[in-house]
Amino acid sequence: MNISSFARRYCFLAYWLMFALLTLRQARYPGLMRHPEEWRYPWDAVVVMWALLAVFVGGLHLILRPASFHRSWGRLLAAFAYSAVLLALGVDSVVTDMPGYYYVPAFFSFVTMAGLLVFALLQGVSALWYRRRSAA
Repeated sequence: MNISSFARRYCFLAYWLMFALLTLRQARYPGLMRHPEEWRYPWDAVVVMWALLAVFVGGLHLILRPASFHRSWGRLLAAFAYSAVLLALGVDSVVTDMPGYYYVPAFFSFVTMAGLLVFALLQGVSALWYRRRSAA
């Protein structure tokens, strides 16, 4: 198995895992509480957040389909639209004094939008490189 195939197969799993670990870390911060001495680690909320992140990453995977992606500008544009919707919903849902895990989807949408922008720039540079190289 070559590195490209391995990355295409497992990159979205690693992406989800990165935010799953962030959710575990952020769940330690309870936010504003009336009785902080009664705080317990919110495992149920963490599992729900993991499921939500899995849906977000799954949607991105369905749009981009990395196994067959080869400079598909239409898929990339659809991923940008999906990411923009997630970003708008994420920013709109952010309020103060919530538990730490509550902010993970907004951070996920921001990182996804930035990552897609970098990926699009790399794809554009790569396309120009191959076009220039084949013309010479």
